[in-house]
Amino acid sequence: MKFSRTIFVLLALAATALSFAQAWSDAYEAGIKNVKDGLWAEARADFLRAVALRANDQSSPTRLPGPATEQRVWRNGSPYSANFAAAYCGFKAASAMQNDATRTALLRQVASEWEALIAKEQHSRETYYYLAQAYANLREVGKQRSLEDSFSTNQDKLTWKIDPDLLTPEDRAAIAQLGGGPTGATEAGAQTAAGNNQGTVVAPTALRMDKYALLIGNSEGRLENLKVPFAASDALLLREKLVSFCGYREDNIDIVQNATASQMRASAQALADRVEVGATVFIYFSGAGVNLDGKDYMTGIDSSVLTESSTMLAKSDLYKLFMAKGCKIFAFFQANRPTVAGRYFGMETPMVGAIAQTQATLPNQNVNGIVRAGGQVGLFTDAIAGVMSEFRSNQVPIMEFGWRVFNWMRGGRGGESGAGSVQTMTLPVIVNMKEDERF
Repeated sequence: MKFSRTIFVLLALAATALSFAQAWSDAYEAGIKNVKDGLWAEARADFLRAVALRANDQSSPTRLPGPATEQRVWRNGSPYSANFAAAYCGFKAASAMQNDATRTALLRQVASEWEALIAKEQHSRETYYYLAQAYANLREVGKQRSLEDSFSTNQDKLTWKIDPDLLTPEDRAAIAQLGGGPTGATEAGAQTAAGNNQGTVVAPTALRMDKYALLIGNSEGRLENLKVPFAASDALLLREKLVSFCGYREDNIDIVQNATASQMRASAQALADRVEVGATVFIYFSGAGVNLDGKDYMTGIDSSVLTESSTMLAKSDLYKLFMAKGCKIFAFFQANRPTVAGRYFGMETPMVGAIAQTQATLPNQNVNGIVRAGGQVGLFTDAIAGVMSEFRSNQVPIMEFGWRVFNWMRGGRGGESGAGSVQTMTLPVIVNMKEDERF
């Protein structure tokens, strides 16, 4: 009798375990199905339900209940990634939200969920990558830079596996490119072309030691009507593209974010001191710019009066630092260009030096953004980044590049942005260099 009762208890416990396993597995499978259908909010709810039933993600296969002689694993040995999946689906859902407050709240929530995974020593490339994207969309520049440092420090720990069925083909390709930093920068190794569902391997762009870049992004500042709110994160995006696709060494790229004029000048001087004679210098400025008495100025974040140049960096002074080394300068400016007292930023055309300069807008137009992965990117910067990823070359001809960026913004790249109706860039204005000069 006791033996029969024991058997009954064991069978009951086994049935309970199987029922429990079925519940979290069903929730997870429902999430996978909604991911494939692009129903991100529904998928997030499914994965959160799975988390409630089985709390912790697992990198190794999950063994299912059964006889020791016939051990089975769940989903052919796939990792269990319900927490990561809930955050990933929340990130994708946020990208489609129109309400800024709702989108920001969800992005903050999913960022905290990914932070919790890293705190548990679950170091996966996917978690670092998407947490970096969340920080970029939230314009948490300090957190993004700290995450990059953490990613570099923990390279030998990047062994945690994520269920590959969770990601779209495009996202899997983006992760495959991930090399030296969580924003996708890579200096060596093969790259998988983003968006290529077949996983075509593309050779990395060869590095050039004679190529340097100064990227300035001032999102903050006191000149409210001239601010470019996505400037700092746009600078990070271009660094990624220059390293990944244009042959620039990461240590040859200096980033300046939310800086005063003196800080911009000091960074430019430090880079100018390092560049080789005759080198190529890529300059990008996104922020508030003005023209005073015929000279263009880039304002610092402490600039509060449009007529006070002491808090601004003159464009010509910036150029001179690199002209002294005989450098070829390729400059791109993402700034609003209203006419003030008959003048606008970009009126000044240099007469000396080898310079190509391009403006994000025509005079009297403003800089606009487009939503990418839940956050804003400048239309101009988005087009530059997109064309760089198409060229994949360390020798990009400037005028052809300008036309490609122009057409991208006009909607020629599949009509993606439709930017032409609201913002038209200028083609490069070239001084003392050929139209096919390369950067």
